[in-house]
Amino acid sequence: MRRFYPQQAEMLEALSDASRVPLAWLIERLADGRRPALPADALALAAASALTDCEGLLARALPVDAIVRRSRPESGFRSIEWTQPWRVAALAGVNEAGLAVACVSNPVAGAATRSAAPAALLAQDCLRRFDSLDGAIDWLLVRPGGGSSLLMLADLSGEIAGVAADGDQRRLLRPAGGLMIHTGGHARQAEIEKGLREASPLMGSDLGRLFGMPLVVVEPGRRRIGMLGGCAAGVADRWFEI
Repeated sequence: MRRFYPQQAEMLEALSDASRVPLAWLIERLADGRRPALPADALALAAASALTDCEGLLARALPVDAIVRRSRPESGFRSIEWTQPWRVAALAGVNEAGLAVACVSNPVAGAATRSAAPAALLAQDCLRRFDSLDGAIDWLLVRPGGGSSLLMLADLSGEIAGVAADGDQRRLLRPAGGLMIHTGGHARQAEIEKGLREASPLMGSDLGRLFGMPLVVVEPGRRRIGMLGGCAAGVADRWFEI
């Protein structure tokens, strides 16, 4: 991590110092990110602008302990993100240039790479470094990292793309029809896909209803992220802008 993700290694050490949580504990949580997730934690989608009421959108399942974080790096783009308190990388976010990223673990991919930092860390690098899909994709395809992750991307062009990482292997995804859905074996997969394709235009507010669970939604054109409660009791929709 210090060699290939030096900024995030520094962030991890600073988080340990500030919170008085042992660095070893944080590293263990980081290592957990290399392991395949449960299907309920692996749900994500990307929709191009042609299918939405804005310049495209991304969404992913919302962990129960997720928080909103604003990143202000000394060099690079500012961003707003959903993450977990112990993470240095975003689960989903958008930067001031309008590049949006969402990352989920892939529950059906291969075994974890023990010695490698998880490729999911690359989500944070994309937010800090890039203002468009092309630069972020080139970066994701060549940078090292382990574990099994799917990173979805959208930008102000209205286009979407994805990069699937399984250990050292990388696969570029350019969906036909402007819609990318990754349900991770969700029990309502067919129903969800049908509802998404029939919605015209697809709006962020539709997603909570279709999935029936809390979601993170990212709208790159509006440079904002939202929490949609779905049918979860006591979870209200909220939006946050850079």
